[in-house]
Amino acid sequence: MKRTTSTILTGLLLSVFSFTLQAQMGIETGTPFGKGEDSTRCLRNTSLYSTYYDNKDYNMAVQFWRLVFNECPASSKNTYIKGETMYKEFFRKTKDNAYLDTVLMILDQRTRYFNEEPANNLRKAFALYEFGGNDVEYTSKCYDLIKGVMETSPESFDHTYSSLYMAVIAKSYALRLIEAPEIITAYSQSMKVVDNQLSRQPGDTRYLEARKNIDAIFRSTGAATCENLEHLFTADVDNNPGDTAMLRKVLTLLTETGCKDSELYYKASTNLYRADPSASSAAQLAEMNLVRKKYNEAEKYYTEAIELETDNKVKSVLLTKLATLELMSDSRQAARDFARAAYSLDPTNGNALFIIAEAYAGSRIGETFENQTVYWVVVDYLVRARNTDPTLKEQIDERISIYSRLFPTKEEAFFRSLVEEGASYQVGGWINESTTIRFRKE
Repeated sequence: MKRTTSTILTGLLLSVFSFTLQAQMGIETGTPFGKGEDSTRCLRNTSLYSTYYDNKDYNMAVQFWRLVFNECPASSKNTYIKGETMYKEFFRKTKDNAYLDTVLMILDQRTRYFNEEPANNLRKAFALYEFGGNDVEYTSKCYDLIKGVMETSPESFDHTYSSLYMAVIAKSYALRLIEAPEIITAYSQSMKVVDNQLSRQPGDTRYLEARKNIDAIFRSTGAATCENLEHLFTADVDNNPGDTAMLRKVLTLLTETGCKDSELYYKASTNLYRADPSASSAAQLAEMNLVRKKYNEAEKYYTEAIELETDNKVKSVLLTKLATLELMSDSRQAARDFARAAYSLDPTNGNALFIIAEAYAGSRIGETFENQTVYWVVVDYLVRARNTDPTLKEQIDERISIYSRLFPTKEEAFFRSLVEEGASYQVGGWINESTTIRFRKE
C-alpha cells in the first residue's frame, strides 16, 4: 500500500512538473511564442487582437494585445508597431498622458527584445515631440533622447528625423532648457547629416526639403545672430574655401539676418569669387572693399567685374562706379576716361556726364584765366547730364549756380580779345574740349 501511494505521489509530481514545463510562456522560455499550451494561447491572442486591430476596433484589440505583450513579448515586432499605433490613438482621443507613457514603455520593451535602440529612441522622441506639448519634463526627455542618438548614431537619422532634431532643439530653446550655442551646434549636426545623404543621393527631394526645413527652423529661433553665425561658420569658410554650395548658404543666411557688414560675409564672398568668378560677385566685393576704404582692392574688383560683365548697361554702371572711385582718389583724368567709356555704352547714363563735369571742376591747366575757362566745359557737361537724366536736376542746378560764378569776367576776357559771348573756344591741357565763351554775371 505504501508503495502504491508513493508511486501515485511520484507520478503526480512528475505530471505537475511536466505540465509546468509545457505551460512556460515565451517571456520565461525565451522562445517567441512559449511552449505547449501557451504557444497555442499566444497565437490565438495574436490572431484575435490582429483581427480587431485590422477593423480599427482598438478597444477590443488591446485586451488581447496586452496578453501577447506580457506573455510572448518576443513573438513579433508587429506587437510593438500595432501597440504604438493604438496607444497613440488613445492619447489623441483622451489627451491622457498615461497613454503617452505607455507608448514609451512599448518602445523600451521593443528595444529589449529586438534591439534597434537608436531607431526606437528616435520613435520615442517623435512621440514626445508630437504629444508632449510644452511640458518641460517631456521636452527635456525628448531632447535627451534625440541628442543622444545624434551623438552616438547620426547614421540613424533620415530626412524626417533630421528636421525633427532641429525642431526639438528649437522647442528646447524656447522653453529655456538650452542656450543659443547648442542651437548652433545642432544646426551644424543636422545639416551635416542631410548633406552627407545628398552626397550619396544627389538631388533627392526629401533631403533637399529637409535642408529648407532645418534652415527655416534655425532662423525662426532668433538664435541666428551675426555673432552666432560667425561662431558657426567661420571655420567652415576658412577650411573649405572652394565649397561653393556652403559659401552660398552662408551668404544667404548672413544676408537674411542683416549681417552683410560682418567680416565673415566679406571672407565668404571673397572665397566664392575665387572659386566661381562672376561679374556680380566681383562688383559686390568692390563695394565691400570701398566701405572698408580699401580703395586699391575696390578698383581691382571693379576692373574685374567690368571685364566679366556682358550687359552693356550693367557694364556702364560699373564703369561709372569705377570713375567715381578714381575721382575720390583725385585721379581726374582716369575718372574722365572711365566716365566717357560708361556713357559710350549707355547714352542714358547721366551720371557718367555728371562725373566728367566733376572731374573737370577745379582742374589746373595753366594760368588763372585758363583755369576759369574750364568751368565753361564743366557747365556744358552738367547741362547735358540734367537733360539726359532729369532726376539729377536738383543737385546739378545747385552746381551750375556755383560754377557759373567762376566763369571769367567780361573784362578778363576782353584783355584776351574774347569779346563775343557764344563764340567757340578750345579749352586746352588734358581737358582739350570745345566750348563757348560766357561771362560771369556781375
